[in-house]
Amino acid sequence: MKTTLAASVGLCLLAQSAFSESFTSSAKGTTAGTFLELGVGGRATAMGGAYTAVADDATALYWNPAGLASVEKHAATFMHAAYLQSSFYDYGAYAQSLGDGDGAFGASFQYLSAGSLTETDANFNSVGTFTPNDLALTAGYGRAVGGGAVGASVKYIRSSILQTAQTAAVDLGALSPWVCAGKLRLGAALLNAGGTLKYEQSSENLPLTLKAGGAYRASRDWLWSADVAAPRDNAPYFALGTEYLFPLTGSWSFAGRMGYSSQTMLDVTGVTGFSVGIGLGSGGLAFDYAFAPYGGVGITNRFSLSAKF
Repeated sequence: MKTTLAASVGLCLLAQSAFSESFTSSAKGTTAGTFLELGVGGRATAMGGAYTAVADDATALYWNPAGLASVEKHAATFMHAAYLQSSFYDYGAYAQSLGDGDGAFGASFQYLSAGSLTETDANFNSVGTFTPNDLALTAGYGRAVGGGAVGASVKYIRSSILQTAQTAAVDLGALSPWVCAGKLRLGAALLNAGGTLKYEQSSENLPLTLKAGGAYRASRDWLWSADVAAPRDNAPYFALGTEYLFPLTGSWSFAGRMGYSSQTMLDVTGVTGFSVGIGLGSGGLAFDYAFAPYGGVGITNRFSLSAKF
């Protein structure tokens, strides 16, 4: 417990100087690579993104690399999201235990396509089309330490508009042991710490974010979660989520999920921030769906398929 607590405090101190001129709503639009903040997985998205202390599968590479230590053998996840207008967002991850006491390794990709857009000249005449897209490739490692866990990952990031920029970043994470009779776990993560994306002569920082959260098991089938986050490019926000499992016939179970995130509360008019979702699983296989409205901008639907084997 002392080891993982020290790791969490270390993440906070490491991020302190980076947030000295940010950490406010006035910092909106000051970073590039914002696709890194879109969230992954039908389960996590339906729970409002409050997943820092919950992450226990292949998506831990995105939410908190320390969660890789929870992978017992093999785990894989693939997600497709019909995003806003003609854009789409795909994610895939694989994680594998390296044996008792040796931790777990994982690798993943994120890909966001904005769809085909019309390119115009200075007189607004069409000169063709282009397809802006973003890609991140991540590899990470998580290991159990003192009843909790620590983890780290490194990622390659490429962003293409009319020009292409690329850089690298790291994620760091820590999880406490389950305490309070195995009902409560705390977590912390520092995400997207690294270089800049340079387009021609302009360099932009990545959306560095510090998160802390908790997961609470009210019962065997009922889970609550909460996160607070401090992003470089916006004001701090919070997220809440809950999941309830309903046993079905045989090994099948049905999950109902709800969540809320205040991240877009001041950015989008109309109903936003709320999310709902469902899941259906049997054994180590699970299908998850999440629905999240973005006010007048549109809605997103995320579908993910996960397996533990």
